[in-house]
Amino acid sequence: MNVALVDWFHELAGSAIDTTAKGTRSLAILVVWTVWCERNARIFNEQEKPIAKIIDDIKDTARLWGAAGAKHLAALVDRPISESSLCIF
Repeated sequence: MNVALVDWFHELAGSAIDTTAKGTRSLAILVVWTVWCERNARIFNEQEKPIAKIIDDIKDTARLWGAAGAKHLAALVDRPISESSLCIF
């Protein structure tokens, strides 16, 4: 695994065990996974989604994960959106 990615991941939420940190780690994993899947679709299937669609997919999947029991992620996703948090999505 890329050392820079590991460092970024630890800086993002560290080893904290509070709800926000756990949700942040889940969200980071979801985003990286979605980008990886999009990369594969572009390289191997010559398919490309617009960025807005990728972001919508991340939001939808985060909500599904929350409904499936990822309570820490659900706590992040279900929060009201403020202008300062718009840079996340």
